[in-house]
Amino acid sequence: MRRNDIYAALTRADVRGTYHWIIYVVINDEEGYKIHATTHGGTTPWTYECTTWNGPRSRLSVTFTLIGHMDDDFGIEMFELYVKDIPMNIIPPDQQPREPNFTCRVWFKEAIRQLDASGMFVKCTDVDALERELWNRAIGFEYQLHNPLPVLLSTEQAVAWS
Repeated sequence: MRRNDIYAALTRADVRGTYHWIIYVVINDEEGYKIHATTHGGTTPWTYECTTWNGPRSRLSVTFTLIGHMDDDFGIEMFELYVKDIPMNIIPPDQQPREPNFTCRVWFKEAIRQLDASGMFVKCTDVDALERELWNRAIGFEYQLHNPLPVLLSTEQAVAWS
């Protein structure tokens, strides 16, 4: 992992085969920024959070998939300008046919759309295809026996803007 690389991180949730969806921006080998929608385990309403986290060492981590890169001249504050104000508890119109409830995954997909629209961080023309790939890979790796987790991956569905 390189400084300012952007990953889609999926971590185990309460039910096997379901995941918490996180955007992870690398600070260094030891930690990065965990950017996500959270209820803090159901104790609060949905809120946006950006906090430091040692994701690859977390026992809950399943996959980290490289999806973009932030220019080395930018700080996390620049990145946050594009995602911190995504409304909570509101399902975007393009997701309403498939999503009955607001979840961290709904927020994640809208964040990817916003980052793509910025033309700077993540280039992803098909967020639904990215979602399917991330979920399929996570479930596949989680159910493999003797597979050390988390797994670091790449995808053709999302890349850094060049």
